Amino acid sequence: MASGAAGQGTYGEGVTPVDLLIGNDLLRALDLVGVVVMGITGGAIAARLNFDAVGFATIGMVSGLGGGLLRDLILPVELPAAFTGPWYLVCALSGAAFAFVVGTDSRWWNRLMVLLDVTALGLWAATGTAKSLAYGLDLIPALLLGVVSAVGGGVFRDMMVGRIPSIFGGGPLYATCALITAIGTAIVVGTGTPGIFVLVPVAVGSFIAGLAAWRRWGLPTHQGWQVTLSGTQLQALLRRTRREERRRVALETGAIPVVAEGAGDAFAADHLRQEELGEQLASSDDVGEVDGLDDAQPRGVDRGAVSGDDEEPPHASPTYR
Repeated sequence: MASGAAGQGTYGEGVTPVDLLIGNDLLRALDLVGVVVMGITGGAIAARLNFDAVGFATIGMVSGLGGGLLRDLILPVELPAAFTGPWYLVCALSGAAFAFVVGTDSRWWNRLMVLLDVTALGLWAATGTAKSLAYGLDLIPALLLGVVSAVGGGVFRDMMVGRIPSIFGGGPLYATCALITAIGTAIVVGTGTPGIFVLVPVAVGSFIAGLAAWRRWGLPTHQGWQVTLSGTQLQALLRRTRREERRRVALETGAIPVVAEGAGDAFAADHLRQEELGEQLASSDDVGEVDGLDDAQPRGVDRGAVSGDDEEPPHASPTYR
């Protein structure tokens, strides 16, 4: 228990957010409870995979301590926080041992785990961000380490057992809520606000994470934003684009020759229609799918003048039958 003077110093105006998050006894207790919870969740996965005691202990420690270990290995600290005393390792192993002995599949137990988990999530994100900023990191790396501190253990745990990490899709918005907490912590640190106000982003991030777990919220997946276009559809789109461009150029520039006076527009339209039918015929496996081939002659122009099959030349001699 901290003395009264120590408690006043802990909550005083001169206390920085990182000092509050690391030095306050209550927040440190919640931090250790979060390690126990992550050890239990890791042990629950080990139980479903029928691991032995060594597997339970390994998964429990990785789940409970992985994020903080990675953060402290990146930062220029002398010794990772997990190894500064026995309590972190003891809590992680205790959670794994609890899952090894006691079943954790009941509904009320899962709800309790979610509540403790989201509380630790907010604390770890705030601690990682404040600690990174205190060591001189820029804003973006500090936010990244804040998120890694909160969700890194779960990612390492899932990768060790061959599962896709839950933060990559299909799981609660833990990474998003950790980022919200990290941003709020960076604002508190950057504005010089008294350290006690760092609990506001912690509470906000934890509340949103719990609400997301309850309502089963998630970010849109790749399939929700993907535009599906097959090869045939892409070819049809390109042909239609080229056809529309040729039609526009022909009608604007009059590039297609006029056969008879007043029949230029009709001939141009029918010429484009013949090109369209020819493209459909070339791309279709069934010739019967192309309609209107018999009507592909220019309208407004004498068929005989165009083809020369049914009308004799003007200077030809009469033909006697």
